[in-house]
Amino acid sequence: MRGRRNHGNLFIANLPADLPEARLAEAFDPYGIVLSAEIARDPNTGARLRHGWVDIATERAANAAIAGLHGTKLEGSRIEVRPSEKPVKKPGAVPARPSPARRPIPALPTMDTGAGAVPAPARQFVVEKRPLRRRVEPPAR
Repeated sequence: MRGRRNHGNLFIANLPADLPEARLAEAFDPYGIVLSAEIARDPNTGARLRHGWVDIATERAANAAIAGLHGTKLEGSRIEVRPSEKPVKKPGAVPARPSPARRPIPALPTMDTGAGAVPAPARQFVVEKRPLRRRVEPPAR
């Protein structure tokens, strides 16, 4: 995937109340490939809110969309378009698993020699060193 998480994510504010997500995607389509368009909903009531997100394929397309659509009217409402602050959660995405609890590192085994506990010798691993095969370039014609 891309290096930065919010590469082409755009936040759109002041959307018309009854704007369908397909129409939102159509508005951004001339600027680049629209990967997803989502309008926010109230988690308690499910009512549509007046902001949303558009994920557009490249950063160049996102910048072109910001320059071209910020402050324009979309079905009667003057919209604000700006880069999204954090990545958009995709509907139906699997939530991230919590990190597993850290277990304490077990103590090294010791050998009792009578005079006190002495750590057991650690296992030694031998790394095999061998030359890499050199790539032979074909002669120039």
